[in-house]
Amino acid sequence: MIDRANPTPLYQQIEGVIRGRITSGQWPKSYKLKAEDELAEEFGVSRGTLRQALQTLVEEGMLTQVQGKGTFVSAPSGDLPLAQRLITMHEALGATGQDFTTELLAQEVARGPDDVRALLDLPADEELLYLHRRLTVEDEPFVALHNWVRIALCLELWEVDFSTTPLFEALENLCGLDIGWGQRNFTATTAGDNAGLLKAQENEPVLHLEQITYLSDGRPLEYSNVWVRGEKLRLTTILSRNTDPKPNA
Repeated sequence: MIDRANPTPLYQQIEGVIRGRITSGQWPKSYKLKAEDELAEEFGVSRGTLRQALQTLVEEGMLTQVQGKGTFVSAPSGDLPLAQRLITMHEALGATGQDFTTELLAQEVARGPDDVRALLDLPADEELLYLHRRLTVEDEPFVALHNWVRIALCLELWEVDFSTTPLFEALENLCGLDIGWGQRNFTATTAGDNAGLLKAQENEPVLHLEQITYLSDGRPLEYSNVWVRGEKLRLTTILSRNTDPKPNA
């Protein structure tokens, strides 16, 4: 992987390896890289050399560094971060006071897609809990959810009735897991293959949410794919102009 006899500087060789992992899809968008000390040990170099390689890829836009969270494979250009508290669709609908119903369409233990496994950084023999649900409001389909969860961290999840129990509630209250944070990407798209599930036209606008949830210790916990009927959703957030506001004098 790294050839010390090669006249090419080590940091440039590392750049090439990481670039190859990204362009090949081995590390998909939003993938969280290992901690710097682990990566440096993997490549057999100092952390300074590793940081030199990472910095170049950050400057090129292939990687993104988030203070206190780590280094990630960048999402495509045009994605905008939306800061907010990490809440689920169940919690968001509950906060509005709307009555809704959860339909459990599938619950099984499976290997999962390769890109999901890469994002969750799974060992080769670990399986996932797959959940497929639909939320309806006033008897109208509103949200379609697909979740892949690391059931190895809490085997009791298999016994949960997810038509009545929200996923995060089970993870925190039943499993005692400390959910720390998540990375969420928003994409405007059309219903496509989800048209029937959402009772929408194939070309009807929907909002696609892709999320990776992490424990407070940084371990990936869950991957979500969510489609929301576009005409039924409004996003609201409060934004600060200053990233480091100073108190009033």
